[in-house]
Amino acid sequence: MDEIKYQQRAINLAKESIGLVSPRPAVGAVIVSEGKIISEGKTNVSPSDHAEAEAIKNANGDLSKAILYCTLEPHNFDSHDSACTKLIIKSGIKKISCPKIDKNPKVNGKGFNQLEKAGIEVVRSWGKEQINQIESLYESYDFMIENQKPRISAKFAMTLDGKISTANKESKWITSEESRNKVHEIRNQCDAIITGINTIIEDNAKLTSRLENIHTGKPKYRIILDNKCKLNDSYEIYNNSTSGDVIWFTSKDPIQKNIPNHITHIRSKNESISPQEVIDYLSDLGCYEILIEAGETLLGSFFDDKLVNKIYAFISTTIFGGTSAPSPVGGEGIKKIIDKIKVTNTTVEIIKEDILITGIIE
Repeated sequence: MDEIKYQQRAINLAKESIGLVSPRPAVGAVIVSEGKIISEGKTNVSPSDHAEAEAIKNANGDLSKAILYCTLEPHNFDSHDSACTKLIIKSGIKKISCPKIDKNPKVNGKGFNQLEKAGIEVVRSWGKEQINQIESLYESYDFMIENQKPRISAKFAMTLDGKISTANKESKWITSEESRNKVHEIRNQCDAIITGINTIIEDNAKLTSRLENIHTGKPKYRIILDNKCKLNDSYEIYNNSTSGDVIWFTSKDPIQKNIPNHITHIRSKNESISPQEVIDYLSDLGCYEILIEAGETLLGSFFDDKLVNKIYAFISTTIFGGTSAPSPVGGEGIKKIIDKIKVTNTTVEIIKEDILITGIIE
């Protein structure tokens, strides 16, 4: 049972870093000696330490009888800092427990091989529940490695009849508080959240992640698409500099001359902001998990451009009706049923009286 405890602690440390350290993968590391955790580490923002390096630096004394638990294969190449494999070998640690290969082509098994050649035992077997958490933790990182682009997820909440608000635009709250808490868990795993200016205007949205009503400092970036430069100091996201960086896309120059330091203004090269230019910009920043929370027009444009890879559909077991009440996805849509957007690998979760459907876009 202690093995599971150490594995889970490493996973929990990795979760603290996810959404803050991209393009690095979030890793947790725990050093155990004589049945006790003697040191811990987690991935820090570059150029600070990787998880394994931090754990080793925080450890004192002889580590020859210690075991290192880490969530992802230690990297084996030098960059601005030494390879973690070199630090592990130098530390005197003789055994590591790690379940997952890093799919980065520079690593991809080479880290494990280097450790084994140095006489270090590598154990890959972890608990079933911990393996499931690991796969979820690195899902978007693996996607980025395999596809050379960030994974883009769309989240929306709707009624059973597919409405995201009433005909007079009232939308708070369609789903339960428990579902809204789940949204914060999803946000907590993301590098960036994208929304449109209308969401900011209508909801004074902050686009932050709060767990148990405590702000986590995530996501790293909050993105506002605002063609007509409507964002101003009337909104909390404009004034609050402590909740993360804001990237403000517009299609013309704003009137404001003294934009707050936490806001980066980007003027589109196009007459209207294109979804692809936003994704390209975030990709260059190193983001690999991006969430869209937006109204039907903006979300529809991402679907029209075939940029969405995953969905989180929260469904309230209520009905609004109304021909003019909006649905989650607008845009041009499809013209023929044969062109329908297919969602696969679906999972269904009951959250109080709501339903959450998660799936992958083919």
